[in-house]
Amino acid sequence: MSCFSAMSAPLLGEMEQTIGMLERGTIVTKLYGKQRRPDRRHLMLIRETRQLLWATVATQTPRTDYEGAIQLREIREIRVGKHSKEFRLFADDCQRFESSKCFVILHGNHFKLKSFSVVALSEIEADNWVRGLRYMVKDTLGAPYPLQIDRWLRREYYQIENVNTHSAKATEQSPAQVTIKDFKLFLAGVSCKMTTGKFMEHFTEDVRRKHDLKFDDFSRLYQKLLLPNGFASVLSGSGVANFPYSEDQQVVRPAELKQFLETEQRDVSASEISSAAIASFIRDFVQDVERDVQEPYLTFPEFVDFLFSKQNDLWNSKYDQVFMDMNLPLSSYWIASSHNTYLTGDQFSSESSCEAYARALRMGCRCIELDCWNGPDNLPYIFHGHTITSKIKFMDVIKTIKDHAFTSSEYPVILSIEQNCSLEQQRNMAQALIEVFGDMLLTQPCDRNEQHLPSPYQLRRKIILKHKKLPQFDDIANGISSTGSLGHRSSLGGAGGGAHGENDGENVRKVFKEGLLYFKDPVDKSWNLYQFVLTHQELIYSSEINESRNGNSEDDDFGLSSSCSLNSNMQQKQKDTSANDELHFGENWFHGKLEGGRKEADDLLKKYKHFGDGTFLVRESATFVGDYSLSFWRRNRPNHCRIKLKHENGSIKYYLVENFVFDSLYSLIVYYRKNMLRSSEFSIILKEPVPQPKKHEDQEWFHPNTTKEQAEQGLYRLEIGSFLVRPSVQSINAFVISFTINRKIKHCRIMQEGRLYGIDTMNFESLVSLINYYTRNPLYRNVKLSHPVSQELLRQALAEAAQGDHSGGHDDNGASNYMGSNLEENVTCKALYSYKANKPDELSFPKHAIITNVQRDNSMWWIGDYGGMIKKHLPANYVKVIDSTTEDYNSLNEEGTDGRTDSIEIFGAVASLFESNDPGIIFKLQIQTPTMQNPFVIGFDNQETAYEWIKAIQEAALIASQLASERRKKERTARVAKEMSDLIIYFRSVPFREHSWIFQEMSSFPETKAEKQFFQQNTQLFLSYHRNQISRVYPKGQRLDSSNFNPMPFWNVGSQMIALNYQTGDKAMQLNQAKFRNNGQCGYILKPSFMKSDSFNPNNPLCDGLSEVKVSIRLIAARHLFRGGKSNNPQIVVELIGASFDTGVKYRTKVNENGFNPVWNESCEFNVRNPQFAILRFEVQDEDMFAETHFIAQACYPLTCIRQGYRSVILRNKFSEELELSSLLINIKIANVTAP
Repeated sequence: MSCFSAMSAPLLGEMEQTIGMLERGTIVTKLYGKQRRPDRRHLMLIRETRQLLWATVATQTPRTDYEGAIQLREIREIRVGKHSKEFRLFADDCQRFESSKCFVILHGNHFKLKSFSVVALSEIEADNWVRGLRYMVKDTLGAPYPLQIDRWLRREYYQIENVNTHSAKATEQSPAQVTIKDFKLFLAGVSCKMTTGKFMEHFTEDVRRKHDLKFDDFSRLYQKLLLPNGFASVLSGSGVANFPYSEDQQVVRPAELKQFLETEQRDVSASEISSAAIASFIRDFVQDVERDVQEPYLTFPEFVDFLFSKQNDLWNSKYDQVFMDMNLPLSSYWIASSHNTYLTGDQFSSESSCEAYARALRMGCRCIELDCWNGPDNLPYIFHGHTITSKIKFMDVIKTIKDHAFTSSEYPVILSIEQNCSLEQQRNMAQALIEVFGDMLLTQPCDRNEQHLPSPYQLRRKIILKHKKLPQFDDIANGISSTGSLGHRSSLGGAGGGAHGENDGENVRKVFKEGLLYFKDPVDKSWNLYQFVLTHQELIYSSEINESRNGNSEDDDFGLSSSCSLNSNMQQKQKDTSANDELHFGENWFHGKLEGGRKEADDLLKKYKHFGDGTFLVRESATFVGDYSLSFWRRNRPNHCRIKLKHENGSIKYYLVENFVFDSLYSLIVYYRKNMLRSSEFSIILKEPVPQPKKHEDQEWFHPNTTKEQAEQGLYRLEIGSFLVRPSVQSINAFVISFTINRKIKHCRIMQEGRLYGIDTMNFESLVSLINYYTRNPLYRNVKLSHPVSQELLRQALAEAAQGDHSGGHDDNGASNYMGSNLEENVTCKALYSYKANKPDELSFPKHAIITNVQRDNSMWWIGDYGGMIKKHLPANYVKVIDSTTEDYNSLNEEGTDGRTDSIEIFGAVASLFESNDPGIIFKLQIQTPTMQNPFVIGFDNQETAYEWIKAIQEAALIASQLASERRKKERTARVAKEMSDLIIYFRSVPFREHSWIFQEMSSFPETKAEKQFFQQNTQLFLSYHRNQISRVYPKGQRLDSSNFNPMPFWNVGSQMIALNYQTGDKAMQLNQAKFRNNGQCGYILKPSFMKSDSFNPNNPLCDGLSEVKVSIRLIAARHLFRGGKSNNPQIVVELIGASFDTGVKYRTKVNENGFNPVWNESCEFNVRNPQFAILRFEVQDEDMFAETHFIAQACYPLTCIRQGYRSVILRNKFSEELELSSLLINIKIANVTAP
């Protein structure tokens, strides 16, 4: 029961000490805006009023003479570091401040938050402030209602006291007082109206004589006035004078409270709550030490306080969790979406800000917009084009997005990019996106055989781009003969190696030539056989073939002649690996051939029986070879079904039930995970798969907690082939093999996809089988994993290494320690990306450029030579070392690839052949491209082969030139760079067409066009379209004030992305916030199942699947309905927004001349025929002397997310931020309407 959720725990131990320090205060440096330089201030926490105050250092009484204050309840975020506009304004001055001493507080009640930027004297002080404030903010927001009133009253009382202290009347002889007159003015400010005579009746003679109010008197009088006379009878309704849940009409005891919860509140869980739990709740709510007794009680005013409190909210807190099915295609959900996310105000002259992105994302928005225009440094600006809105840098925006994308929701964030940039800047955008987002950026489809959009669950913590995509390239190379198709691609290519969308194979689709050729190793200068593959885009070469083709492998079956092809070599590897392309093979629910057969399946199901009925796995049948078995948990025991196979028209079909067959095992399981599997004995839906066994965890070589640094230090002194396996710190689904080779340490990443573990193109069913394979076959340069290192052996090696470091850091041979490699040595580097110099002392270079004489240090900038430029600075993260005595050309590392495969672009290549004097090499083929400083040389021991290769390279270069020309033409026509296009996987922006829909594509509509298309011309077409396709609707261009349109009709027709101006606090945004508050505010709301039906019509109240309800509301009373400190005359408007036949104002109360504690006790009833679409909205309006109404507050609730009974409607401002202590009290009942 939500009202019995745990109250905030008392402050204890270390945290209490921290809060005590904050109350005493510390000296900090506060940063101001443009007009004022940073200055030292005394910062302190006031616990009793929950405020943060700051004052000048010279102030003797900072609690009264303070410069400014922040209410803790208004704090939205506390950041560590220099992440605010104040730090950016004074960037030069702030360089002397360490980031760990800086923190920023973002606070306010509007969309645009205020920032409070501070530098503490020490890192410890900064940490204390951050931890202490985060704790106190959480404690403040969770405080019981009586405490909230007490803190608010203290704040108001002290404010009056401070004003009097600073007045001329307050002297040393006449100390400041809070008088009766002050109290009357205070009441007028909170819209409590009464005559002076009636007002004075509330004071004793003693108080009138002294004319001085202490806080206890101030609080007592306020509480007395807050409860209207005769409220018990109002609460009871029906003209009953007594409140039925208080025997003596004075207190409500635990048993009476329990009865109230069961009867009036219809709380089904109340009957299960013990009397002790209710008593504990009362004690926590009252927070009175004197009443901390065995049988506590609530006084009637306290009971009314409870009814008005947030703990009695109309909102049902169970919807604060993600509870909807998140495994359906994205088109099945409404998605919280923003328009012109960067703006903080109007569309013409307002400020663009990175903070607007942070704010929207933290509010649960999942689709944000980036308007990109050409900017400096070859990277875009983001702003509203052709206006005077301010500009922000693209790089700053995407870094902000990375920091805040998944703070409030783990489900995918969609970047809707409005592209106005040149092709060059688009290429740099693509590179920046890859570098900043890394693994977060979706660059591959979730499933190569998918027939619909993936689910939010599949795309958790992924960033997806919405953008135009280039049309597919025509295959110019069709006329060129080829030797086959390449089964893999280059594993190198920097951060963009995997970012080629569905065209991964585009660069290697046509294989013109392949074979074993000689290549001189840059490290040992020897000629070694490499596997070469020539495509129409690049020449790929791999050293891994050399490792197994020179007779070095001890496995005779693996040794191959030098004339075999890459494809046949891959077939040999498949004997040991799991290169199975069946769809089910990589799925977690497929367990292959279990060694223990049926018994092992039983054991696994029993181990995971807590998953419940429907827990399952699929395995190869031990009884019927070639068939499969479905094992599942049902009614507390394992069950097993044979999945049968049969051949039809040359293909294999799978089935469990006769005459109900599937094309694949994958399709069969997917079907029965959504539909009931029925037999004569049982019916069940397959639910959670049994997790794959982690047999590697029992192996001595597996180190679950070893870091990269520990692995390097421990392995350094061990013999070649010593190895261990550890989890990757860069990715959750990855492991790393760390091993020794020639007194160096290599790291090879293993990627886990589903149940398979892969290195490059090779996949294994378990980590154990992968390691076993590489104990028999070389992993790198003839080195096998021959000596497993246990955790104990590693500890011994680390201890020896530590002792060796202490004695000087040199081994017995005088070699320097690996970890202290010589950075002063000049090396050769290869450019991973192109770079254009921004300053005269910087180096410009293209991708793949060879940069020589590179001087490294520990900074992010190195110095090197390229293209006639000598000793110029270059960014270290743009290059990789390819030649030095301390690093191998083919180095393995966690951050990149395994290093055994590399490539050169063939575009613009000039090839020449000449004789060689090197032993065993009769011809050398030299290749020079425009991006190379030094030529690339291949060796041949056969003249005929050399002539064949130079001819093939010349033909491939011609094709590459034609392809490049075609690409440039298509880029110019579409105004989309290929690098940007390659990153677009699902949300491909296309103009709407009425047929031939492709699920990866989507269309956007301005509101005016959408209204015409969705509601007037093609309603049924768009209802069908939205079942599988996604659309986005955005405000028309004429809305210069950033106002919003009504999103409800567009949601009702199935449109998923209704992009609104989040910075505008209007009715549309209030509805948006209410709708997406559901499902844990994760930004994704599952559309009702009846919308999938072909017969569904949003304007037809008789559609199948609708459940009509009757809503009865009694508007009883309210508290704290004041507007800007003015006396007002509030009225309540009850409105329902939903289906067209349900929408409308349902009731409007009479105007009440009391904004302090008005009582209405008015009722209304109405039917709702489509409650799934309905949002119930309460608006409080103030009627002025001209009978014009003004907004005071509002509250919106999805009708399906509310609780019945006596409930508190927590009122909010126009930005949907809660107003302090402001609420309505209603009694609401919802009943199903039975069809006649």
